[in-house]
Amino acid sequence: MREHTLTVSQLNEYVKGVFEDELVLHNLNVEGEVYEFKTTATATFVTLREGNEILNCVCFESIQKLELGEKVSLFGSVTFHGRTGRVSFTFKSAKRIGDGNILAEFNALKEKLAAEGLFENKQPIKSPVRRAALVTSETGAVIHDFIKTLYRKKKFTALTVFSTIVQGKLAADDIITKLHEADSEKFDVIVIARGGGSGDDLSVFNDESVVRAVAACRTPVISAVGHETDFTLCDFAASVRAGTPSMAGEYISRKNEEFFERFDCAVMRLKQGIEKAFLRKTNGVYRISAALSYKSQIRLERLRNVVLCYGNKMKELVSLRYEKNDALMRNLADELSEKTLQVYDGIGEHMRLLSLKLDTNNPLRILSMGYAKLYSKDGKSVAINNMNVGDEFNAVLAEGKLTARVTKIQRSEEKNEA
Repeated sequence: MREHTLTVSQLNEYVKGVFEDELVLHNLNVEGEVYEFKTTATATFVTLREGNEILNCVCFESIQKLELGEKVSLFGSVTFHGRTGRVSFTFKSAKRIGDGNILAEFNALKEKLAAEGLFENKQPIKSPVRRAALVTSETGAVIHDFIKTLYRKKKFTALTVFSTIVQGKLAADDIITKLHEADSEKFDVIVIARGGGSGDDLSVFNDESVVRAVAACRTPVISAVGHETDFTLCDFAASVRAGTPSMAGEYISRKNEEFFERFDCAVMRLKQGIEKAFLRKTNGVYRISAALSYKSQIRLERLRNVVLCYGNKMKELVSLRYEKNDALMRNLADELSEKTLQVYDGIGEHMRLLSLKLDTNNPLRILSMGYAKLYSKDGKSVAINNMNVGDEFNAVLAEGKLTARVTKIQRSEEKNEA
């Protein structure tokens, strides 16, 4: 048998000629289910599937979008590409002829699981999310993209990765095992994630056993499988669907940001409430002190008037008696007047001391002398043994309040030793 030797280009040219000369491969209709659909600026790429067989198709004209899983008929010709050594079907038009088996099976399983209530297990994801579990492949960009968005603002959530197989015959069992492991621990949320891929690459997330495992989780689950346009049954069974792994990280990060904003507002309201309460108490003490001082002055004045009135009456009586008994009554009158004035002076001095003592104990007067009342951040009085360098405290003065920081501590015994 005679051997022939051809170069790669010669063989590809020959095969191309065979395809071009074979009339049955031109102007024909090919039927199949849409397995993949992708458009670019210059072409539309469609992958048809029938059972385990697939056919790559391309169209360079404008056509309507074809839905994944529907059955279509494409009109065109078979083309051999010598540069890549691939055979494809170049079509000019597409016609829908019904639902394919893949879509029909997908919808049937979806309806079955929905009827059982598996898609109603929407557990709320509480904030903040302190611990999160990520069930995904340890290879690829999923982990990097998820962490990048999760820690976009604050590195708050503790993340644990459960590495699993995400495609192939062993993927379903491995994903279920990792879901059970994550659900048995105390996580705030479980994220099941996978990067983009073909319909066959994502098929494990439509597997009935995997969907049931997601729905059975006691921990809230976020489904982040494929691209934003991809939908799997896990998306319906999960508590939340995120279009991509990055969107799942963004969702958790946003939940935490909302929590911190609410926490900051609560702290601010509490601080304002404490300040208002302190101001009301201070004003109340000032009003009571002022009222007591005023009442004491009025009472002292009244007592003085009473004493003077009695003194005048006594003088009149003394004067009348004096007329009758000049010497004796004058001595008695002088003695009585002196004792009366002593009593008045004693009462007046006692009232003055009481008023002075009341004014001395007035907290506002003490503050006006340059003193300050110190409080710790939690509102307690400052004790030097409980303070450390760097601690913040509040100082209340007569004119307002200051927030200060401890830069040096010198206790009394240290000062005496020095």
